[in-house]
Amino acid sequence: IVFLHGWGMNQEIWRGLTERLPEAIRHRIRTLDLPGYGASKTLNGSYALDNLVDWLAQEVTEPSYLLGWSLGGLVAQAFSTRFPDRVQALGLIASTPKFVANDSWPGIQPQVLASFSKQLATDHSALIEKFMAIQAMGSATAKQDIKQIKQWVLAAPAPDFTALSAGLDMLLNVDLRDNFANLPVTTRLILGKLDSLVPAKIIPQLQALNTKIAVHQVAKASHAPFVSHPDDFIEWLRDLVK
Repeated sequence: IVFLHGWGMNQEIWRGLTERLPEAIRHRIRTLDLPGYGASKTLNGSYALDNLVDWLAQEVTEPSYLLGWSLGGLVAQAFSTRFPDRVQALGLIASTPKFVANDSWPGIQPQVLASFSKQLATDHSALIEKFMAIQAMGSATAKQDIKQIKQWVLAAPAPDFTALSAGLDMLLNVDLRDNFANLPVTTRLILGKLDSLVPAKIIPQLQALNTKIAVHQVAKASHAPFVSHPDDFIEWLRDLVK
């Protein structure tokens, strides 16, 4: 069971979850640092989605359950399209095939990502802290969740600037809706109803794109349901990997 983290984070984000998992699942878990995050060196050459899939193909060589959170979900979707024989099932956590909004698609407003890119160039540490706070915004336990996220994530080395910059570019420009409509593997999503980055109103459009997917929504969760509502998340995970 392979977990991929989101933008600005690292594999330490899963620490609280894995500590709560039953032993039968815990011993099967493998958490990865995306290139340029935590202990993982950045990519040689272009930091692009196709190259991230190539990197992941070296890590996931046998059939696995692939779980991708946020930006990690884009990588997981692209990987599942190219290497369906290595994906027993795909779990998308607060993720979508297209993050940025337009007139016909709910998502993050382009100007928000543009402001992130501008701040990244001047003070990337402050931006990451701001982004960590967004993960839990709106949930009933937001203050506690933000504190915990910071404690976990900041325990690892700071991410590489190239990875951060390229990741924002992916969130702004990648559109995998055609891939999503034709995903060749069992796919399930878990979303937070209070998520400002992947808004709840996107669910009907996701289900219209792919009628085979199953979506579970956590009513009082934001962008990190595995932090704010671990019991709900574990129940969803157990159903996915049973």
